[in-house]
Amino acid sequence: MSFISQKDYTAPILLAKKVVYLGTFGVLLIALLTLFIVFNIFVNLPLKRVIQATQSVIEGKFDMVDDTGRNDEIGQLVVSFNSMIENLGKKNSDITDLIRELKKSDERQKIIMDSVQTGIVTIDAETHKIVDVNSAAIEMIGDAKEEIIGQVCHKYMCAPESGKCPITHLGQKVDNSERTLIKANGEKIPILKNVVSIILGGKKYLLESFVDLTEKKKLEIRLRSAQKMEVIGTLAGGVAHDLNNILSGIVSYPDLILMDLPEDSPLRESILTIQNSGEKAAVIVQDLLTLARRGVSVSEVVNLNTIISEELASPEFEKLKSFHSNVRVETHFEKDLLNIKGSTAHLSKTVMNLLSNAAEAMLHGGNLIISTENRYIDRPIKGYENVEEGDYVVLKVSDTGTGISKGDIEKIFEPFYTKKIMGRSGTGLGMAVVWGTVKDHKGYIDVESIEGKGTTLTLYFPVTREGIVSDKSIVSIENYTGKEESILIVDDIKEQRELASKMLTKLNYTVTAVSSGEEAVDYMNNNSTDLLVLDMIMPPGIDGLETYKRILKRHPDQKAIIASGFSETERVKEAERLGVGKYIKKPYTLEKIGLAVKEELGR
Repeated sequence: MSFISQKDYTAPILLAKKVVYLGTFGVLLIALLTLFIVFNIFVNLPLKRVIQATQSVIEGKFDMVDDTGRNDEIGQLVVSFNSMIENLGKKNSDITDLIRELKKSDERQKIIMDSVQTGIVTIDAETHKIVDVNSAAIEMIGDAKEEIIGQVCHKYMCAPESGKCPITHLGQKVDNSERTLIKANGEKIPILKNVVSIILGGKKYLLESFVDLTEKKKLEIRLRSAQKMEVIGTLAGGVAHDLNNILSGIVSYPDLILMDLPEDSPLRESILTIQNSGEKAAVIVQDLLTLARRGVSVSEVVNLNTIISEELASPEFEKLKSFHSNVRVETHFEKDLLNIKGSTAHLSKTVMNLLSNAAEAMLHGGNLIISTENRYIDRPIKGYENVEEGDYVVLKVSDTGTGISKGDIEKIFEPFYTKKIMGRSGTGLGMAVVWGTVKDHKGYIDVESIEGKGTTLTLYFPVTREGIVSDKSIVSIENYTGKEESILIVDDIKEQRELASKMLTKLNYTVTAVSSGEEAVDYMNNNSTDLLVLDMIMPPGIDGLETYKRILKRHPDQKAIIASGFSETERVKEAERLGVGKYIKKPYTLEKIGLAVKEELGR
């Protein structure tokens, strides 16, 4: 009997165990791998896609996960996630549209805010610091936006109450209130301001809006000045009318006396001195009439270069230079200066007044510069709200004198305002006459002055395309002597009637005189005359126009001339339309009245 060894007996069992172990492990490994693959395909990969889609959402991309077609939890998760993504996409689109609209709204608001001429400043009500400012406010303040924002509002506004807010501290209501704005350079300008409290994002702010009143204030000053001059002018006009009647005897009678005096009479010089003094007084009266806006009849075509040249060569300017020998005169005339329509007498007076003012401003000598030029004006002139566009002749008079202070510059056109030496420079009417003349010629005037450096006055006159009529030669008395034609003088002032009667009688006319329009009408009801000489103003009765109208009913072809101490008025022009010929201004001279009568009789 043979025996099997234990080793041989156990070997197959051990081998079988190994096989079983290996098989079991292999099955488990395969199962695990299978499970892993299945999990990865059906769970992990969909979850990764969901996670990737979630990351895309964070990045602003709303891409949905591909549908798995499964009905289990993963499939439901993908469906729910895709639904969420779709809703988020829609909401994101709505939010994007809203943001886009808000941006457009902000842009529109900024455009509107920056386009308005009103300054607008937003201020933190608690800190009183500026948080926003529009373009108009930036321009008025005169600093960069980044420099303005963050500053306390008191730096620019509410300076008198610096440190105390009128709204939050003083309890004031700022509604169309005139205040002061301090610019970045320290200049103060008047503003009209409104302040309202607003809530933005739950925080309180003050919204200030304001407009610059600088130009308005300047216009108000000009308006007050104009109104003042109108009042003074009305008074001056009445005084001038009376003075003209008084001066007529002084200016006119010397003509009659000199005609009867021999050439070698020792009285001639004295009489000429009297007449000369009367004529100088008449010039002052004309200044008063200019103030009254009744002294300029714009009718003749003139050239400013000629007028200025004549004034520079006049005895009056020579006398002015004798007082100011250290003043150097420079002229810069435009060669082909255009003509203007105006009164030579008043323009000449204006030029002389400007020259006198400039010379007086240079106590220790300096340069007086006179220039003319043609210029097309298509933009406002400082101090005028409306300027008619077109061609202008510009006269500029500059000096290097003491200049004019800001306080005085607005007063220089006021009548009787002067800082000059009495006895040398007139009555203080000079610049008022300049202002009145420029206004009557439909022109404009600008003043620029710096204290200690000098002043420039610039005058603008509208041009005319008409040519200048050649000057008439000196007329001999024989050319305006009458042939005993009959003349009826109608004047309410006795001295004027007598003067005109003596002058016309001297000129060989047959003269009758009456003291009112009513007397003239009565006389003409029973008589006739070759010519009427009608005073325009005859209170308290009918005036020259009404007198002429009544006489025309009986004498429809009646010839007449009008005489007055004022310039042409609408009633004078109406009389001219009815048939009145010449218009002559008092005081009379022999030549003036003689030529007017002769011309009308020959018409």
